[in-house]
Amino acid sequence: MSCAVYSTIKKPGISAQQIQSIVTVVLGRLKKKNMDVSVHCVGEWRMRTLNRIHRGVDRPTDVLSFPVDASFPGVTNMDAGDIFVCPSYLRKQAARFAVPFKEEVSRMIIHATLHLFGYDHVRRGEANKMFALQEDILSQYLNT
Repeated sequence: MSCAVYSTIKKPGISAQQIQSIVTVVLGRLKKKNMDVSVHCVGEWRMRTLNRIHRGVDRPTDVLSFPVDASFPGVTNMDAGDIFVCPSYLRKQAARFAVPFKEEVSRMIIHATLHLFGYDHVRRGEANKMFALQEDILSQYLNT
């Protein structure tokens, strides 16, 4: 397993090692330890652009997940995809929910990683399953 971390912002507020640790916990829990994940820390302008292009929503958001299409030439079966995280948005979100930034950014990286492996929250049953797993993994991560 590898987790490559990229940042186009100066102070994301979370280290590459912390991001890698979070992703490692999720991959272990999903029994996907051999998968590769890339995490990109971006600013609100870039996140807004990605959200507009890929989801048709013209505003920034907390995280976006892009699972790899295994049918694309040159892609290995080990590449799970890319996650884009917007720390400045997450700081505001953490304040709105009255939780520490570390908790909220960890929660959203877990959330995004689950999306890479097909978890979704469109329907109530799927949402209940995904959010329960997300919070269980978050508790596991925060208590290590």
